[in-house]
Amino acid sequence: MNSYYREATVGVLVLAGIGVFLAATLWLQGQSVFGGGPDLLVRFDDIGTLKEGSPVRTSGAQIGRVATVTFEGPGNVVVAIEFDVANIQPTSNATVSLVGIGMLGDMVVDFLPGDGAPLAEGEMLVGSLAPGLFDKGASLADQAAVTMASLDRMLDTALIGDLRRTLSASERLMRYYADRDDGPTAELNTTLRALQSVTARFDTTLAGIDAPALAASLDSTLRAATTTTNRLAGMTARMDSLLGRINRGEGTLGKLVADSALYTELTRTMAATRALVDSLSAHPERLGITVRVF
Repeated sequence: MNSYYREATVGVLVLAGIGVFLAATLWLQGQSVFGGGPDLLVRFDDIGTLKEGSPVRTSGAQIGRVATVTFEGPGNVVVAIEFDVANIQPTSNATVSLVGIGMLGDMVVDFLPGDGAPLAEGEMLVGSLAPGLFDKGASLADQAAVTMASLDRMLDTALIGDLRRTLSASERLMRYYADRDDGPTAELNTTLRALQSVTARFDTTLAGIDAPALAASLDSTLRAATTTTNRLAGMTARMDSLLGRINRGEGTLGKLVADSALYTELTRTMAATRALVDSLSAHPERLGITVRVF
């Protein structure tokens, strides 16, 4: 009897071990241990190196795994995803993309649930394949190849010759500027010495000036200028007064300027005088001059 129980116990333990092994195998492969459908179906044109059991991430955190990968035709691969997190609810505007990680090209599923209406049961999303590390490296390599080709076209023989001639001319120019005997530096030194001499003479001239006498002379000149200015102001005031009297018709000049009748009489007299002179010029016999000889 004890032998029967012992054998039965051993059998149960073996069956339990087999069950645990199968469950662990299914879990590692991303399949549900207790059955049930996947939480999300996604259709891809290309899945790269994605395989069953690959992790599913949201905001960088793993929330599930790929349950199955079903090939339904060229450009049509259906991926079933299971979530371990209960509060993940796919919506109609959810996005699913495949991202390559690591140097070996492993793929993970990057899933964003979205904030739209809940996804209907059985409805399938369309996923995309994001460029991985090697794709970006290939793109950078292509750009580098284009850049090197452009640089190679720029650095042709003619351009290199021009650069060498330019550098040689620049070197000669720098040597000319650095020449203290024949270059601009020699002329600059001569100019500075001449300027120094002029400055010394100017300092000597300033030192020989009698400052008190110069100040007294300037003071006298300013007083004379002030007197002249006052006299000119007085003359201007008198001229203004005289012109004012003339404009008002006061005095002889004022009457001559303001009396229009006098202007008319003067005009008439000048006209009569001009007529008389013209008549005498034409008929001098009318003058009636009698000459007597004693």
